[in-house]
Amino acid sequence: MAERFYITKDIDVLEFEAVNEWGYPRHKHHFFELTFVLKGSGQHILNDSIVAYKEGDLFFLTPKDEHEFVVSEPTIFGIIKFTEQLFLEKATFTSSTYWRKNLESVIFHSNIIAQSVIRCENDRRQLFRLYNLIRDELQTPKTYGRNVITELFGALLIVLSRNLKNTVKHSTPETMSDRDKVEAILTYIRQNALKKDMVKVNTIASTFHLSPNYVGIYIKKHLGISLKQYILETKMKMAESLLKQSNLNINEIADKLGFVDAAHFNRTFKKYTGKRPGDFYRAPL
Repeated sequence: MAERFYITKDIDVLEFEAVNEWGYPRHKHHFFELTFVLKGSGQHILNDSIVAYKEGDLFFLTPKDEHEFVVSEPTIFGIIKFTEQLFLEKATFTSSTYWRKNLESVIFHSNIIAQSVIRCENDRRQLFRLYNLIRDELQTPKTYGRNVITELFGALLIVLSRNLKNTVKHSTPETMSDRDKVEAILTYIRQNALKKDMVKVNTIASTFHLSPNYVGIYIKKHLGISLKQYILETKMKMAESLLKQSNLNINEIADKLGFVDAAHFNRTFKKYTGKRPGDFYRAPL
């Protein structure tokens, strides 16, 4: 069984040189990963595929993917690791409709092929520049650094998404296995947790070709908790991330998450986490 790696930050960068071997066992991640090949060559083994890699390639890994590199020539890897929560935070609170329409096609599918995701030379240059900017900003934190990083991250994923769209295989609800359908429903809920109309039982049922009377039973059967509870848990995870890492104050976070007021948010958050929002809150820079 492949090992699974974890991170404690919602975005991080790692850059290292592998002279003779990659240095890691074949593994999966609990997070998403963009691997930039800054120098060198060898083979990339991703899921059940093997392809050659070279300088200038970029590989995109999801938590569904299992991979390793076999180094032929000394290779410098640049890696951006990020969590789904960061992506959803960026997508939920941006004014751009692009994000809301393209979430699933960008990051929520396992890879179909192992090759580099870049399809355009101009995009290659932009993606590698954005990698350097994000790396430098993370390595030397400055005032408003979080804002700069999330905006750079957003630009990187927009460029990435137009390269990924041609390689992503879309499954329809009718052809999904139960496991894939449950994962798709949970992803849909996470994406739309703040939009009441989108997470109504009838809407979910229609989207995934299920009976409205069966949706709740289906979720409870496969997840062990109710639909309402899962939506609330999703909101609380968003809240904790925003309290720790955004420049929003508690009132603004309560409003963003759809609570009547800060007092309602405080009570719900304490009931869910056992702590007050103020215990996590980081004052704006």
